[in-house]
Amino acid sequence: MDRSNQLDPAAAGRAARAGFSAAFMSDTKWRKAFRAIAEASVGIREMLVKFIDVDEPKRMRFPPSLACPLAYMDTVEFGPMELRSIEWLEVGADIEPLLAPLGKFPIERSDRGSRLVGYGN
Repeated sequence: MDRSNQLDPAAAGRAARAGFSAAFMSDTKWRKAFRAIAEASVGIREMLVKFIDVDEPKRMRFPPSLACPLAYMDTVEFGPMELRSIEWLEVGADIEPLLAPLGKFPIERSDRGSRLVGYGN
């Protein structure tokens, strides 16, 4: 994973604006989603995450730690990662009923469960 921009907090935002025409998720919305899914205790232990600056999705443990600054999640696999760098993530369960009470979330059904989308065109 390219971490050359790790010290530049605006790098992920610039990359997202360059590659996508719409942002669907904010840092706060990602945090709400992670908390709601984790608190629902539906047995999700891993997630597949596609970052905007990485070609291949990465398999990671779920839930990530949110005991870090607002704009980040802390992962066992890669350390702190900016929430705004998530293009999409997939989990092996239907998360729409878990997130519906919190508001509108960009969820797509996939063959692996649900995909929560951060950016689109």
